[in-house]
Amino acid sequence: MRWAQGRLVLLLLPLAVLAAGATRYVPSAASSPPAVRYLFWSGGGEQAAAAAGWNLFDVSSKEEADALPPGTRGLMWLGDYDNSTCEWERSDATLARLLAGTDTDRRVAGFLFSDEPDPFACPRAPAQHRARSQLIHALTGGKLTVAALDGNSGAATLKQMPLWSGTADRLALDPYPCYRGKACDFEWIRKVVRAADRAHLRYWGVAQAFANDKWRWPTPAEERRILSIWTASKASAVMTFAWKWDGHELQDRPRLLDVLRRFNGARVPRRASASTATEIHYTFTGSNSVAFDWRGSATAIRVLVRANHWKTFAAHAATPLPYSSAGPFKEVRVGGLKPGKTYRYAIGAGPMSTFRTVPTGSFRFDVEADVGDSGTYPAVASTQTQIAADNPAFVLAPGDLTYGNDHGQDAVDRHFDDVMVWSRKAAYMPAWGNHEWDDSTDDLRNYKGRFAIPHPHSSPNAPSGGCCGEDWGWFDAGPVRFISYPEPYTSATWAKWKGDADPVMSSAQRNPRIRFIVTFGHRPAYSTGHHHGESQLAAILDGFGDRYSKYVLNINGHSHDYERFVPIHHVVHVTAAGGGASLEALSTNDARSAFRALHLIHVRVSVTRAALKLEAVCGPPTSHDQFQCDQGRVVDTYTIAAR
Repeated sequence: MRWAQGRLVLLLLPLAVLAAGATRYVPSAASSPPAVRYLFWSGGGEQAAAAAGWNLFDVSSKEEADALPPGTRGLMWLGDYDNSTCEWERSDATLARLLAGTDTDRRVAGFLFSDEPDPFACPRAPAQHRARSQLIHALTGGKLTVAALDGNSGAATLKQMPLWSGTADRLALDPYPCYRGKACDFEWIRKVVRAADRAHLRYWGVAQAFANDKWRWPTPAEERRILSIWTASKASAVMTFAWKWDGHELQDRPRLLDVLRRFNGARVPRRASASTATEIHYTFTGSNSVAFDWRGSATAIRVLVRANHWKTFAAHAATPLPYSSAGPFKEVRVGGLKPGKTYRYAIGAGPMSTFRTVPTGSFRFDVEADVGDSGTYPAVASTQTQIAADNPAFVLAPGDLTYGNDHGQDAVDRHFDDVMVWSRKAAYMPAWGNHEWDDSTDDLRNYKGRFAIPHPHSSPNAPSGGCCGEDWGWFDAGPVRFISYPEPYTSATWAKWKGDADPVMSSAQRNPRIRFIVTFGHRPAYSTGHHHGESQLAAILDGFGDRYSKYVLNINGHSHDYERFVPIHHVVHVTAAGGGASLEALSTNDARSAFRALHLIHVRVSVTRAALKLEAVCGPPTSHDQFQCDQGRVVDTYTIAAR
């Protein structure tokens, strides 16, 4: 990994010894923690990191080393090698000034002096590194020197290994196996290890624990496997990338960090007590009932069902059982309520809050799709805060809720904690997206087990994980019937939905209380974004629009942008993928596209018996924006009048 802002962001742990002749540390169930544990770029978190078991920290000077917490030491960064000029960023004279006094300073343990030099672009690089390591030894009394090699360039990575023999006391190898949307390639680590062993290198292994637009967070189980490969190799230390990287922090992945704490021999903090709950959210299951879901060992919910009368509802294990963490995952149906009312409640020993049953008159709801978690996508937190400020009765979430298949199972749990700023008081009404089911690294058990879909229906050929049922459903809120549509598991899925949804549409058309019909699902029928419209879905929705005059709005995600079309077969199509995940470029044009913006935007809809008023609300800025707006400003408005 190349340097960011002049720094390589690494976490290094554990180190058996710092001497050039260090022996290999192989942990076992009965082994003690290694003597030295190195954390690169602690970013001001040295105290917390020391409590988590690290005792060697990245520093830029001997003064920084001297200021570290008691009992810890520093590994000093000396500047990089420039692959474009094939020269050092710092001259020998500058190096001598930086190293003055480090030879007798016991708080300075050694030096990291290069990251991913390219011996093919700079054939003299190995000789230059050997000479610089010798210079550092001469100026510091032989203290440890470390250089990091590129471990992610395929054949070039393997070919370069013999060139670096003897160029530093230790060479750090960084093959990262866990790419977005893919299973971890553990065999690649082994190939790099074999190449290093054939070259007789003395090396440290770099274990992946970070995410960006190319790589994803490993799960705790994957992290343990990565660490086991390195500790079974001839590596004299295991480095972990990274404590902080690309806006993410390892501290935001508590279960992943626990794996590293245990590896360090540090105490693992206790999690939530049995009487509390996290990941709290609820769904409408009918006009007089809701279902609550949470993670934690709280066994019941208390609801103030009428004045001075609390009723306790016992929870049961969620089915299917989510597996993003050990849980436990609980669900409880709360019935006997009145529609359009606000109720006070508490889960276990948790704080008091309120929830609302399905609205009966005018109300507001929000829409966000393609969300993710705030540890992976910082904009998620800001977007959820915006939605909470809208005070919606419920939130439609048309798919790609967590991206757990890309970023690991911690992302699933983090997402459901992120949305609690609104999900304790507003119903969470989802539809599934492709990222919930089409990759082996995550599946629908994590989602069907967390929601009770109202009027649930099954779809043919549903994937085995989470099968069968709750592929789509419908509910009424005030003058609106909302009907979700499923993911196209096969070509038969939408054909079956068409036949099953038709009587639901027909009954709404005949019902005088219903003034509008709204569909929502992940895939777009019409889109000029990264994902084009689905022709099969478009034909089905066009047919419904022609037959049912109350059917006026379809809401989807999938293409990461905001887009509204003019009515097509009487139906307005809106892409509302502004939940916080990274934007995707627009791809085509369509004369029927009335407004589109490459920016994070969530949709706010105000409902009366007379009209649906849509407002596109500008979200937080990102580096991919091609549309400029002030956060919170309404950038597009459209009103659909009742017919």
